[in-house]
Amino acid sequence: MYHTNDVILYRGTGVCKIDGLVEKRFGDQTMECYALTPLYLNNLTIFVPQTLSGRMTPIRTYEEIIESIEGIADAEVMWITDVNARRKKYREIFMDGTAEENLRVLKTLYMVKQRRRCRGQKSTLCISDDHLYHDCRRITAEELAYSSGCSFDEALEKLDEMLNTRLSISNTGGQS
Repeated sequence: MYHTNDVILYRGTGVCKIDGLVEKRFGDQTMECYALTPLYLNNLTIFVPQTLSGRMTPIRTYEEIIESIEGIADAEVMWITDVNARRKKYREIFMDGTAEENLRVLKTLYMVKQRRRCRGQKSTLCISDDHLYHDCRRITAEELAYSSGCSFDEALEKLDEMLNTRLSISNTGGQS
């Protein structure tokens, strides 16, 4: 159980502070909800029913996050050819998966962009993949920023540097 003022990672949103428990009415039902304020999104409060508290996880330590990012080169790529199946699976991971699964999605989409760039193609992804790529990247950077005490922009820069170092096509032998 989480408490007021705890800072957590809420899947699908990012790093949030728990402002407390409140009763909210949904249709004809009243539920106890966590009131969450995202730390990196302005002017927003999210109400999460306690039944969905499984989407809330403690913030990892800086060392744990760095270890996960450093291990990304060894993570299995999980490309799904069918765009609708891919969108569904990646969205499930983004909303309910672990931080490691989130990094696998990030790695997969990063590698697709890299491969396209190496072939002289535009490195853009389809819209749903692009949104997910940026969401996975943002949430990882938010957790990194909070755990290290640096700004979001500094964390994003560090994350991008680590991805570029560990996942460049030349470092992976062109495999993905």
